[in-house]
This record gives sequence, structure tokens and C-alpha cells, in this order.
Amino acid sequence: MDEWYKLDNAGKMFHAVSEQTNSSVFRLAAVMKETVQPDKLQHALDDVLKRLPMFAVKLSKGLFWDFLVENNEKLFVQYESQYPCAPIDPIETNGFLMRVTYYKKRIAVEFFHSVTDGTGALEFIKALIYHYLVHLGENVTYESTLINIHDEPSYYERDDSYQNYVTDAKPEKFKEASSYQIRGGSIDQTVVIHGKMSAEKVHQLAKKHGTTITAFISALLIAAIYKERLKFRAYQEEIKIAIPVNLRNLFPSNTLRNFFGVVNIGMAITEETTLEEIISEVSKQLREKVRKESLQQSINDRVKWQTRLTARFIPLPIKYHAIRYGYRSFSERTKAMTMTNVGKVQLPEAMKSHISHMEIILYPTKKSPINGAMIAVGDELVISFSRMIKEADIIRTFFRELSKTFNLEIEVYSNDSR
Repeated sequence: MDEWYKLDNAGKMFHAVSEQTNSSVFRLAAVMKETVQPDKLQHALDDVLKRLPMFAVKLSKGLFWDFLVENNEKLFVQYESQYPCAPIDPIETNGFLMRVTYYKKRIAVEFFHSVTDGTGALEFIKALIYHYLVHLGENVTYESTLINIHDEPSYYERDDSYQNYVTDAKPEKFKEASSYQIRGGSIDQTVVIHGKMSAEKVHQLAKKHGTTITAFISALLIAAIYKERLKFRAYQEEIKIAIPVNLRNLFPSNTLRNFFGVVNIGMAITEETTLEEIISEVSKQLREKVRKESLQQSINDRVKWQTRLTARFIPLPIKYHAIRYGYRSFSERTKAMTMTNVGKVQLPEAMKSHISHMEIILYPTKKSPINGAMIAVGDELVISFSRMIKEADIIRTFFRELSKTFNLEIEVYSNDSR
């Protein structure tokens, strides 16, 4: 009998809200030092999907919730021909909710967010690249930072950890204030701008300001949004950045499915506000909001809200309508953009020598038309912005500030030029 999995709590939300202008598809990519060989990549993909069946799934319709079911078709690697994070068409992927593409030296894996989060996707691409290098005949040694292909799939890897950690604590009544929203002339595809720089130098800059890379970069973004969009307005709204948080760091879990929370960090800025003040405020908020108690609250809220919707007699279209309404009115309204930091990727040295750098791209949405993501391998930190509006002013100002004010060397490149 085919395995089936309930959609986890985050998975239900992504499934409900995805549409043409909100693909809910994110990308992780590794840029190799040599041109990709598709036949070897295909062998590696076949190996990895056997070992990680929770990624080899398709969506099946249920009466009260849709669910994921084992997909016994073959997933083919494709030459990359469309823009990043495009909606996944099940006809093009044999029903799979992911795609694996190659372009020159780049191997990219794109996931529909219902299947996994950044942490799960990272484990997948690490295993994929390791086995790709094995099929190439490269001398790479297995290390425990990788998933062992010869192990049996584990129950814990497909666990819904939100359900495991929900408690009966009464949720606090808290209404999140809305944020300034970025607007612009819409374009019909996602343009991505990457900035590659020294991870160690950015780390030292953050340290000098007594903070983390995530807080430092988020503060610079808030300053750039203010400078480009809010400086000459009578009404100064709060500018908030949504930061996804890996819950596995505080709630032990081996799940490869979604298990993250989101915290909104920000402030209202005036002409007098200094960058130091923004960094200090962002750092303080981030420290408070990523405490275990605050994140427990977000697990409880998320699970309880959907438990109420699970009431057996509410038909699926009405549930999804309710989730979409909640997402647009509450989640999307409370941020200017999202910035996710996957952190420094741990790889065996032998593997690292074959990889130039990695990229992570978060899909933009109608209400959040610019989103950012960062990832580091060795000393290569890549910060990537995806946008579905014409204007690149905020992104330009952000990179200019990093290079001019902080004297950082940044190599900027885009998928426009590929």
C-alpha cells in the first residue's frame, strides 16, 4: 500500500495560499566549479529519492484536508528554462511537488513549501550533491553531516513536529501591528539579484556592532527601505522584516518537513534615527522573540487555529478560503519583506572543494514583492533578493550601503544576465 502523509501545519497554509502571484516555491542551488553532467545528476536524484521518500510525494484530494501520497513515478532532472521559483506544474514534474534543474555549473532544487522548509531542503541538496560527486567518480568521503543513503528512512524524518510540541497553554491575546508595504510596477516573472561577499568580513562587522549577521542585515534593510520609500512622507509607518526561525534549534526534532516559526522585527524611523539605533533595536527584538517561550506561543497559535478549522463538517474550499483570508489580512500585512538566513552550511572538506558557492531564493508575493535570503559555504556568503516589481531601488541602496559604508567587496550578479 502507498504511504501517505498528512500535510503538516505549515504545509496546509502554503497549499491554501499558493497562486500565480504567490508560488510558495523556494529554491536552493549549488554553483559547482565544473559544468554539470545531467546523466550523473539523474543517477544521484534516483538514489536520494529512494532514501528520502517524504520528498517523493504528490498531492491527493481529501474531503476535509488534502494530503500527500507516495509518488511512484520518476522525477527527471531538467535543463533550467524558466525563471526561479515559478509555480510547479504537476504535469511537468510527473506529479512531484519539486523540481531539480541544471544550468551551466548550477544545480538547483525547488520545493513547493508544503513539502519541506529550508532545513529539510538543505539536507536534500547536500545528499544530492554528495551522490552526484560519487557518480562522477570524485574522491569524496561520507561524513555524518550528511544523510546516509544506506540507512532505512526514519519515522522521525517525516514527523509533524508542530503536533509533537503543542501545549495547552492559553494563547495570549496579541494583535500584531501592520507594517509599511513595498509597492511597485508589477512584472510577470521573478527577477533575482545576488550579492556574493566574504562571510567572515560580514561576521566581523556584525560582531563589531555587538550583534548577529541576521540582525545586522535586517537593520540595513530597514534603513534602505526608509531611505528609498519613507523619507519624504508625513506618516512614518513601522518597517518590519519577517524572519523565519528554525524551531529545531529549540525543540529537538529530526523532521525533514516544515518546522519553523516566523518573527517580525522592526520599528518606525525618522530622519534623526541612526543606523546604530536601528541595529540595537533590531537585535533586542530578535533576542526577545526567538526565546523558547515566544516560539512555543507561535506553535500553539498555529496548531490551535487549524484545529478549529479541522471541524469535520467544514468543507475544504471554505477552510482554504479562511486560511487565505487570514494570511492576506494578518500575515502579509505585518511585514514589508521576509529575510531568511539558512546560515553556514556544514559540508565535508572534500565536497566543499567542488562547490563555488550556494544560493537560496525565496519567492516574492503580491503583498511582499521583494524577499531576501542568505546562505554561506566556506567564506562565500550570498545574499539573494527576488522581486516581482520593476523597481530595484531598495536592493541597490542595500548593496551600496554594504559596500560603501562598510567597505565590503560585493560581486553582484542577476538571473537577468544568467
